[in-house]
Amino acid sequence: MNEIDSISIIKREELDECNYFKTLLEEGYDKHLIKEEDIIDIQMQLLQLLDERVYRYNGIDSSSIKTEIMEEISNSNIYTIGIYLKTFRNPDKALDAIKEKGIQFSYQEGKRQIDKMLNVIRVMYIKVKQNSINVQNYIYDATIMGGIQGFLKIYDPDFKAQDMKITADYPTYNNLIGKLEGVEFIKEYLNSIYLENIFCSKFSIDKIKYLLLSYANDYKDLIVNIFEIIFLEAIGCKLAKRDIQDLAISSSELSKIYATFENQEKNEIGKIIKEIYKEIKSEILYDNKQLSEYIEKNLNYVINVIINGVKTNSLDKIFIVQKFINNY
Repeated sequence: MNEIDSISIIKREELDECNYFKTLLEEGYDKHLIKEEDIIDIQMQLLQLLDERVYRYNGIDSSSIKTEIMEEISNSNIYTIGIYLKTFRNPDKALDAIKEKGIQFSYQEGKRQIDKMLNVIRVMYIKVKQNSINVQNYIYDATIMGGIQGFLKIYDPDFKAQDMKITADYPTYNNLIGKLEGVEFIKEYLNSIYLENIFCSKFSIDKIKYLLLSYANDYKDLIVNIFEIIFLEAIGCKLAKRDIQDLAISSSELSKIYATFENQEKNEIGKIIKEIYKEIKSEILYDNKQLSEYIEKNLNYVINVIINGVKTNSLDKIFIVQKFINNY
């Protein structure tokens, strides 16, 4: 039985992705997979690693360094080890690895994984710049052109591996804030923007700009997820039985959408949206499994947004009614 097929006593979903190493040890101890003496031994190895890393930091021992710097280096070490442990699909196997291979080995393997991620990020950054959408939204442009480039310049995998040093103000559909840190966050963040850009590229840039102006005249200065606005409008077009490429519905069509959902239970609304999504998928997503999976992973969020819009009579904030825009 290989690692993927074997059953793990520790469930991955029970572990905190931002504190993976710590929660792995806690779950292992609670489930009697690791003994107290093992924990003590691991703690001693962590202290030895910290002494070594502090000396490499500025050539002095840990007793001569500021507490906050030492804590930052310690957190970096633990984060790096966690990166290695996440390479195991089976958390039980990751726990076995830390016991058998030790902290020093796990740290070095984590460093190698971080180097690989940085290479992926550099390639992904080029792809994201190439498939970015030209809508002149300040936060979108500043994040892609400035934020990610800044990360690549100042990221310190040796002593601040968990630190991103960017605010990532542009929101993504899957909302990664607080779920990941360091290179893991940047890698997934870039991939999210890349996939969202692919979806947006299925529509005319002029139609997108018109939609965004209908959404808000000052959309260029707003912190908004462009993909989500387009995706919801595509759903609205389908509900109104219009071509999704229009990216626009009329006031009368919005009234028809309200009528469609009138007196419908939440589960029925969910079923309708899922069927609508299937139609959109067959039209523009048929050749991209990764993008489809990305959307579907958070489709319930979109369904809940629409259900709330029906409940609060605010679907006009979700499905944007086309406006006459002067000098467009």
